[in-house]
Amino acid sequence: MDSKTIYAFLHEHFLFNYLTDEELGQIMPLFKPIILEKGEVLYRTGFPGRNFFLIVSGQIILQDDDQNSSVIHTKGHFGEQAIFKEGLRNETAQALEKSTILAINKRGFLAILAAYPSIKSRISGMKISDTIIQNHEFPWISSDETVRFVDRKHINVFYTQLMLPLVFLILTGIGAFLLDLNLGLFLPITFLIFCLWSIWLWLDWRNDFYLVTSERVAWVEKVIWLHDQRREVPLQSILSVNISTNQIQRLFGYGDVIVRTYTGNIPMRNTAHPKMLLDLISEVQEISKTRAQRIETADINQTIRTRLGLSGNSTSPETDPEFTDLEMEGGPQLTETITPLQEFINLFRARYELNGVINYRKHIFVLFRNSWWLLMALAGLGVSFFARLVGLLTYPTLPVIIILFTVNLAALGYVFADWANDRFQITDKHIIDLDRKPFGRETKRSALLENVLSLDCKRENIIQRLFDFGTVAINVGDIQLDFEHVAHPITVQNEIFERYNNAVKQKELEDAHRRRDDMVEFLAAYHEESTDDTPGPESDDS
Repeated sequence: MDSKTIYAFLHEHFLFNYLTDEELGQIMPLFKPIILEKGEVLYRTGFPGRNFFLIVSGQIILQDDDQNSSVIHTKGHFGEQAIFKEGLRNETAQALEKSTILAINKRGFLAILAAYPSIKSRISGMKISDTIIQNHEFPWISSDETVRFVDRKHINVFYTQLMLPLVFLILTGIGAFLLDLNLGLFLPITFLIFCLWSIWLWLDWRNDFYLVTSERVAWVEKVIWLHDQRREVPLQSILSVNISTNQIQRLFGYGDVIVRTYTGNIPMRNTAHPKMLLDLISEVQEISKTRAQRIETADINQTIRTRLGLSGNSTSPETDPEFTDLEMEGGPQLTETITPLQEFINLFRARYELNGVINYRKHIFVLFRNSWWLLMALAGLGVSFFARLVGLLTYPTLPVIIILFTVNLAALGYVFADWANDRFQITDKHIIDLDRKPFGRETKRSALLENVLSLDCKRENIIQRLFDFGTVAINVGDIQLDFEHVAHPITVQNEIFERYNNAVKQKELEDAHRRRDDMVEFLAAYHEESTDDTPGPESDDS
């Protein structure tokens, strides 16, 4: 690994990318490259903490004696804790694959931190992020998705919000004194309200997060007992990321990060580390593009070698299993069949899957909300019917009760059919909003999954929080599809994102295969022409 490669890596790394070329040139000689083979151990538990490490490529797993582990990926860093604590390593570092890392000794690392305090601030920000990840669960993150950074609002936001209960405490105390109230009873109650209010504000501040992962940027907001929401945007849909600050924010080092998409802005207000958030979003976008390009290049190279017979493998793309398919023209199509009983049960399910299509209905609470008065009327008619039979009532007559009972059942059937006919579907390629009125008009709105630009999940009040239902808003270009009042909206949002991810990857794979095949055919034709030994036409001199 030469000096130019080291310089380029440090120039792009979020810890050092704000340094000038001259400053990078001064610190670059302090870093030494180390290459680890798969399974090779860098250091073990109990070793002295003498170095700080940056991962240029590959993956390193850190595992302690209790089998707790974490994986550090490309452009990640590790090793600073033992340096700061001046102690021994409490974990073993091992390469999960062939990896290249940069190491700097303790003396050089501390010298850099002393010369550039912002680097220490960024390392501290990453430490805070790791602590949040360890102490909070994000179940909507998929297993193959890496959380790169988690930030929350600056502590000043909490202090500012705390001013309101503090003013309440002061004003009520003054009022109680002026009105000559029983201070021994009144002040403890007021102070208890102040404490509960402050705790609620603190919990509200702790539950708001801004996340950068290998697949998306997300904003998670939760107001205890009242509201929670998750807005996210795939990396592919981000147009630009900007920072906006006012004088107070600049004074205390925080600000707003504005993520611009095709459908508008996603504001991340009062983030504690705005510059880190911006740099890491740009970094994960670049890593994602580089990884896709590297895979595509390797695929093209292998296909070219195979096509030209340079790899010793005579198998052509046409006979490679990846390109084979079953001929089923005229044959039966394999679809999942269900019994009438299963079809009846599906009428009451808020979510079910059939033939690869995920179907959602509105939460059962919506059905109850629309029909509770009919159920009350039905119960009243039933009581009236039995009271009439035993002679407790003389009116209404039995025929009238039966007619009203029949009308009530028909109304309940209509409300149930209206609820059951409203469905939201996710296929492999589309998202669909079906709205059908019994004996009325049917409306179907659909959009391609690959065109999804952002997702927004909301549970707007305590009822929706209590019964766990809400609305998932899907922005698709100039339209928005709303999956309204679906059960477990966070899960629904996650399933949409997973299907979106699969659709985008499939489209990218198809595009890559098409480009690869065009290039291979061109090179194959050129190869055949360049190796053609057929003599050209001879001139006739006779």
